[in-house]
Amino acid sequence: MKKITPKSAIIIIIACFGLVGSAVSQTAGQDNDPYPAYRLTGFMEQNFTHEQDADPETAFSLYRARVGVAGRLNDFISVNIVAGAVEPPNRSPQLVNGFVDFDIHPMFQLRTGQFLVPFGLEGPEPVFLNPAVERSTVIRRMNYFRMFRDVGIQASGSQNGFSYAIALVNGTGANVAERIDPKDLLGRFGYQATDELDLGVSFHVGKSPTPATEPDRFQLGVDATWRSDPLLIRGEFIFRKDELPGDNSDRNQHGGYVLAGYHFNEELQGIMRLEMHRPDTDLDFGDSALTILTAGLNYYFQGNNRVSLNYEVRSDRRENVDLGNLLTVQMQIVL
Repeated sequence: MKKITPKSAIIIIIACFGLVGSAVSQTAGQDNDPYPAYRLTGFMEQNFTHEQDADPETAFSLYRARVGVAGRLNDFISVNIVAGAVEPPNRSPQLVNGFVDFDIHPMFQLRTGQFLVPFGLEGPEPVFLNPAVERSTVIRRMNYFRMFRDVGIQASGSQNGFSYAIALVNGTGANVAERIDPKDLLGRFGYQATDELDLGVSFHVGKSPTPATEPDRFQLGVDATWRSDPLLIRGEFIFRKDELPGDNSDRNQHGGYVLAGYHFNEELQGIMRLEMHRPDTDLDFGDSALTILTAGLNYYFQGNNRVSLNYEVRSDRRENVDLGNLLTVQMQIVL
């Protein structure tokens, strides 16, 4: 008898959810009852990369492949379950989303399970909506959580231009068992200043999951988005402080990015992104330790399905660090 691997099990479970959800959705409509109603969700990204000073320099890869189901049980409850058959960096199967939403009031909605934590712009945004082929390097480096997700409970809402999302989570990241107490608290407050301009501030306080010592950690971020078709400009800046285990000192770092996108027409978009990161502000790296300038083009042939080209010019001023430039061509297919 052939052994069922974890990857095969995830695929089989998601396929069953999809078939059942499709059947339930069709029968629900016959009774003039829209619930329960499910839809198949997911996406796939295939990359071709050419990276200077890498071994090998050129490579094809199936970068991400996710599939799941999302839907509504009734007027108040909806579910989202997504698994990744291929997830960076180690290409192993992972549970991505697994949460339930309770829509109690526009100013008070509850989410429980494993979800994207509410800090900043790029972190809580599904990665296939990012104008670049990947979240910025600085946001990935300063992120505490595996897959930008954790397990916990979140309250959120919006009204009259104000929005908020506050979450209490384990602090250990997606698919990792809790090892510390108390939990981490984080959130984002947003304000729609005009039809084009959205402003936000985010915070995160908690404990690092380091055995025995459990040092404090803290993050504060600000963000802004200007959206006026065909122009998009957005950026984030984050300050992070980590207490060093077994020491009375702290490690401070900061970084951010600015991204501009312009739609030449409905299909073609050009982007530019400048990012910087200082991993330790107590050390002298000049203006910044890491700077990356990205230029790219997106061709949207249907919805979020697109072909993207990004070229990154990378510079790292730390000693013994050699970053070559990176060319990425990506095909993204979204269900």
